[in-house]
Amino acid sequence: MNKLEKTSLAAGLFFGVTGVILGAVGSHALEGHTTEALNFFRIGNRYQIYHALFLLILGLLQSRYPGKLINLSIYNTIAGTVLFSGSLYLFTLAKIKVGIITPIGGLLLISGWVLLLIQVLATKSQPEHSPDKKRPCPSGRRGGLS
Repeated sequence: MNKLEKTSLAAGLFFGVTGVILGAVGSHALEGHTTEALNFFRIGNRYQIYHALFLLILGLLQSRYPGKLINLSIYNTIAGTVLFSGSLYLFTLAKIKVGIITPIGGLLLISGWVLLLIQVLATKSQPEHSPDKKRPCPSGRRGGLS
């Protein structure tokens, strides 16, 4: 496992566990907040969980579709999750308006998906086995059935 695969898997697992914890805590601790604030929190939490799963998938696909685009997809997804979900959590919990941060995070998340799509389409497929090459008989003999 290379460093970037490990980073992607670790980030996905971290975002997954913290997303579940925040979702559970948020459903009980946010009872006095406005409906708008609760909706922002839920959106941030939902996108955090979605992109935790996406990072796990990216970590598993990184060696199958190697290249700069999938690497950038991993970095953008991590940064986008922190900015997008984090800004919505800040707004809900601390009433801090972060303005442009949320859409920047959203654009990074979108770019993560698009970069993976381009990387997959640009990667040349390699056949499992080539029909030109003769495969040896399991018994090591040449010729027909015996």
